[in-house]
Amino acid sequence: MREFQTLVGPPPHEAAGIGALTLGGLLAEQSARVPGNEALVFDDPFRCGATVRWTYAELYRQARRVAKALVAAGIGKGARVGVLMGNRPEAVASLFGGALAGAVVVPLSTFSPKSELSYLLAHADLSVLLLQTAMGRRRFAADVAELCPAGTRPGAAVRDASYPYLRHVAVLGPAEHGCGIEPWERFLQRGDTIDDTLLDAVAAQVHPSDSGVVVYSSGTTDRPKGVLHNHQAVALQCWTQAQLFGRDESTRLWCALPLFWTAGLNAAMGATLAAGGTWVMQEMFEPGHALRLMERERVTEPHTLPHQAGALEEHPDWASTDLSSCTKVFGKSVFARHPAVTGDTGWNMPVGYGLSETCSFLTGHPSTTPRELLRKRSYGRLLPGNELRVVDPYTGQVLGPGEEGELAVRGPTLMEHYVKRTRAECFDPDGFFRTGDLGSYDTDGYVRFGGRRTEMIKTGGATVSPAEIEVQLQACEPVRLARAVGLPDDRREEIVVLCVELKNGATATEDGIRSFLRERLAGYKVPKRVLFFSEGELPMNRGGTKVKNQALLDLVQERLG
Repeated sequence: MREFQTLVGPPPHEAAGIGALTLGGLLAEQSARVPGNEALVFDDPFRCGATVRWTYAELYRQARRVAKALVAAGIGKGARVGVLMGNRPEAVASLFGGALAGAVVVPLSTFSPKSELSYLLAHADLSVLLLQTAMGRRRFAADVAELCPAGTRPGAAVRDASYPYLRHVAVLGPAEHGCGIEPWERFLQRGDTIDDTLLDAVAAQVHPSDSGVVVYSSGTTDRPKGVLHNHQAVALQCWTQAQLFGRDESTRLWCALPLFWTAGLNAAMGATLAAGGTWVMQEMFEPGHALRLMERERVTEPHTLPHQAGALEEHPDWASTDLSSCTKVFGKSVFARHPAVTGDTGWNMPVGYGLSETCSFLTGHPSTTPRELLRKRSYGRLLPGNELRVVDPYTGQVLGPGEEGELAVRGPTLMEHYVKRTRAECFDPDGFFRTGDLGSYDTDGYVRFGGRRTEMIKTGGATVSPAEIEVQLQACEPVRLARAVGLPDDRREEIVVLCVELKNGATATEDGIRSFLRERLAGYKVPKRVLFFSEGELPMNRGGTKVKNQALLDLVQERLG
């Protein structure tokens, strides 16, 4: 019988730069260390765009106000507090305030339509909901008032059979748009009856093993999964990613990734605060405002999603904006091409593998990794305390170095379980989580990602990874977005069909795209057909980050008859 082969990362005690392992402890530690440093900068639409600046001391003070209000409302350890807010200081205070009070914080997606919001409120078993009145075109207060009329009677506990655990709702924003929900300041004033000694005693009983955060997956299905993490998982990711990104007190990060994604929660907010740096916040991405923020706030490290990068570069103010402060940029990024930017040659964007269930990074290349090593296309080595197995997805046999199979992981930031799922439903008998991703590792311990197992295309007896095709097209100049899918075929089982959205003003042909790929891929991996889609035509999830596979397949079948 073949023995299990498990790739093991360095022991946990070798991790550098690790501080308190509760979220409340992390903020308290940083507030004591750098109280006067600027933590958050935000141009507040609720204040006619006035700039709000919170130091670490002020952020800690505001978080304690939220915590006291929650304690006064009867919230105890383990109760769940939903936060339906964009990237704004009060959202960060609510997250840390809930943590200080021993609650489990649930950042809710601001992309969720009313029907999905109703599902999340019930599925998460929220006891308290903290929200803002509106953001852009969304009217959150109006939606909540319609879904839960019992939440519009300030001072009275909520009683609603649709949300049986919900007891309190409070709203931030103009009173005239609050729809009768308890105003933010009135909610905070509840905490005036709680003294510092009691709150300190409450916070002292919060342990790294206690449940801390629920992150709902932003997948392509209509029913997101709630991923429950303990305090250690989130806090450890914050400290670890501060090291991976090479951040310190001089860091001024601009990033519009939302807090309900682990990338926003950990890489944007958490790792910046763990370093003592400044997060320049933007509630909703708008390229002109983003450019003004980067110039005015002398941002050192900007982060974008691909579509945001394109919008910045196409903005008429792009070339004239002074982005000379942006030194933490990677070689192929849009910022590296800006005329005013001279990047730090000793810094590269950290590359790693992780997922919501591991609270982000499981493996990683730190920012100091030489570019020649990054060119080998690995996702780095395991971070301290983590373990990985490669499993044959059909037989369950554990494979060895150089053999591709499904990645199974275990480690200190792995989720406790999915909400309303037992651990036995989430993990194998050895406590490993089967990710659904394909990959391998080499004899030096470098991990490679091969795509989603459920998305692999079987054609002519061979297996094709959509991710491999899509990665190659990142170097194809006219292509803005590409997605490869498998279409049923009588002869080949499936054929590869490539769906392409071109950049504004760009042109390309089906033969041209196939010729481009033929130079880079084995012949059987080159798509049989290439279909072009207009901007916005590809069906995306509500976050605009993932293509809806089934909806895209329906479109492809309609196009091809």
